[in-house]
Amino acid sequence: MIYKYSFSITGDFFSPKGMIDTIEGDFLVKSIWESTDKKFNNSDEEYGYGGILFWHPNKFAIDDNVGEYETWFVDFLEKNYASFIENKVDNFEIYLEIYYTGKECNIEVFNKELLKKIAPHNVSIPLSIYCLEKAYYNDWITEIENSD
Repeated sequence: MIYKYSFSITGDFFSPKGMIDTIEGDFLVKSIWESTDKKFNNSDEEYGYGGILFWHPNKFAIDDNVGEYETWFVDFLEKNYASFIENKVDNFEIYLEIYYTGKECNIEVFNKELLKKIAPHNVSIPLSIYCLEKAYYNDWITEIENSD
């Protein structure tokens, strides 16, 4: 399986530009927006809340390293939680995307020790699972393994 998680922080009164340089750890920023930023180029509609969407530095994991991958998200949250709260973040989500081939998909998402650590922080964990064609999946696995 291929695992692609992203970590989202948002808040009605959160200004990410005011704190982005204080966030600890290695991470990639997938997107960042202020409450007054336009949602779309051709629209006047504003977000109405600030937010940042983070990725793990490797973007993806496979079965061999998913435990370390998930631990990174929990450690990142714990390390920065107080600062996030101080900067008016009030919503935390870890979006999970799972890609696989075959007829059945059985996974454990965050073991019980990791779930205990994130539970006090009221983190939502939306999950999407995608079945890929074998050739596409194999190409993606090869690309991920060669990116380390």
